Amino acid sequence: MSRFSDQKSQLAGLLPSSLHKIARKLPLPRTETEADVPHFDEYDGNITYRDLTERIDIPVNLSTPDQMQSDEYREKGLYLARQDRWDELSELIMTHDHARDSTRSGLPIADLLAFGARSDVVRAAEHGLLYGRPARGADFFSGIEALEMVLMDDPRNYGLALIVAHMHIDIGWAWRGAKANDAVQDVNRDAFEAHFDRAHDILSEFCPHELQSPALSAARCALLPGRENPAAHLVREFEALIDLDPFNPRHMRSLGNYLLPRWYGNHQALDLEARRTAARTYDIWGAGAYTWVWFDALLVDPNGFDTLEMDYFMDGIRDILKRSEDQHVVNLIAAHLYQSWQIARERYHANGVRPDLPPALRRGFEELVYNHLREVHPLIWGHAEIGFENTARVISTERLAEKGRETALTAVAMPFLATLQQGQTVSFGPDGISESNS
Repeated sequence: MSRFSDQKSQLAGLLPSSLHKIARKLPLPRTETEADVPHFDEYDGNITYRDLTERIDIPVNLSTPDQMQSDEYREKGLYLARQDRWDELSELIMTHDHARDSTRSGLPIADLLAFGARSDVVRAAEHGLLYGRPARGADFFSGIEALEMVLMDDPRNYGLALIVAHMHIDIGWAWRGAKANDAVQDVNRDAFEAHFDRAHDILSEFCPHELQSPALSAARCALLPGRENPAAHLVREFEALIDLDPFNPRHMRSLGNYLLPRWYGNHQALDLEARRTAARTYDIWGAGAYTWVWFDALLVDPNGFDTLEMDYFMDGIRDILKRSEDQHVVNLIAAHLYQSWQIARERYHANGVRPDLPPALRRGFEELVYNHLREVHPLIWGHAEIGFENTARVISTERLAEKGRETALTAVAMPFLATLQQGQTVSFGPDGISESNS
């Protein structure tokens, strides 16, 4: 970020003056809390779930290919930004974007590169907001201005535009907080709106359809919380994104989350869009898109179970698994089914509603364990416990993985309780499951 000296005066008219005023009103430090993971009680008076899980022999993959690939591209984006190799970085972003390249979990490579490229600036801003002052030797605005000047040198480069626009979106959320209905102080709301306005101005110079860019379309969707009437634009923006990149389920999952009542929709609208998306992508996903649109939403807001068509949802899971036997996808769905089963059991015992849900979810979970699950990815199970798209920084990665491992092994033990209680060991391997005396 060396291009800084004589251009600085040009930024006065580019960045909203409200941002400069807001920078002098840093809030007091925020208090962070840690989400509790449910504790599993004893199975009976003598044998605990922990005893039983010791008889489960299944590979536990703490560093999956997906995680390593994600880290690699984030680090590459960070490295090229620190080296001021902006032309090379932006070309990589656009190349991967046009190719729709993503990790096994659906994280677009273009997004990972752009994330790495802006991470120094966003972390510096978050530090100032979290602790009420910039980090030692840091200027709250210097990084923002430096990235703005990079874009100023090449304003028609949409790879650079993505980096700078997402920087503003990230910092806007850091000011506001990620909860949709949180009470937000005026200074925080003003900063949020100012950063989102600037991101909107940047992205309005580019047409995702003309450029055939899912990354630009996804960035427009990310701007929705800053628009005056997000609900009026939500479905249209996400339809355009999914049409540009229909093989990536993350876009469908994000659509479902935004259609929850806590954001811009309701459960009936969510179910309708799940059906419409499934119809539009049937040749790719079968019924799978119905499942993907509901996927994150159900764990964020379990009231959605009252509207969900369970048979359609389970058909979608089977169609997804027909198209991918990747263990990342298998763990993702297994963790979801297990959490959904536990939620449905609690809801049924509390109010007697939807008695069909717990047994259907249990059958689906057990079928997946028997036929598809061959290793455990603990971080996926940990994220499922707190909601896949939970953005609160409530727990370290190590703690999350440990909690996820404990939950996963307890869950995997359930279909084999009778066998395990007899003292046998259940072993998972690439070719299937075997049982043996310990």
